[in-house]
Amino acid sequence: MEEFVNNIIEWIRANPHWAGIAVFAIAFLESLAIVGLAMPGWLLLVGVGSLIGSGSLSFWPIAFFSFAGAASGQALSFLVGVAFKERVHHWPWVENHQKLLHRAESFFRRHGFAGILIGQFIGPIRAVISLIAGILDMPAKKFLVAVLIASMIWAPVYLMPGVVLGAALTFEKNQIFILLSCLVTMAVCLWLLGGYLRQLWARRRAHRTDRSYEMTRHFALKMISTMSVMTAVILFLVVSSYGSLMLELSQKILVVIGE
Repeated sequence: MEEFVNNIIEWIRANPHWAGIAVFAIAFLESLAIVGLAMPGWLLLVGVGSLIGSGSLSFWPIAFFSFAGAASGQALSFLVGVAFKERVHHWPWVENHQKLLHRAESFFRRHGFAGILIGQFIGPIRAVISLIAGILDMPAKKFLVAVLIASMIWAPVYLMPGVVLGAALTFEKNQIFILLSCLVTMAVCLWLLGGYLRQLWARRRAHRTDRSYEMTRHFALKMISTMSVMTAVILFLVVSSYGSLMLELSQKILVVIGE
């Protein structure tokens, strides 16, 4: 698989005029029902992102083709669900994924419109959520709005890790490792803090309506620990030379995105 991904990325590097079409195909197959499970789309898009970060490709045209491919793949999956309904479950190449389909169905019934938005970023569910939406008769206009919004967010987000990596390649290996470790740690902390803030907001709303809301176990400890780690990383960057390197990396990324 690694050799396959490397060969594709090298081909795109050697043929930048075909990069848009290649990225459209990658995003399309990555978003197609069931097929996306076998597609190393994330690795390929990270590789393409690294070409953007190194200056070989332009960010926004590639992001557009990624968006178009993802939206097209999700739309086709939805149409398949609308056309074939429950018969999809009995197709030979789908029968081995019944557990995933049931999980995605429960997820969609629970979240509806938001499920399409969130599902784009949840591993295997991404490969079947639009198919399930079609099977369960989600209104087409509502689905289209959801999938366009989700794809517009998904496309640049999935390219960014590669963009960061490509922009960082001019640094020394140990500097790259430390900078990327700091970025990943801060990203994880922000994601966790977002979840904690949602819980606090949900509890506040529940209290307003005199309903009970149970926080996750050891909520306060988890939140304090996450904030402590985030603060430690920021302090490390401030007091060390890696702060200036992080600023330099940020400037490179902004330049690449702005081109």
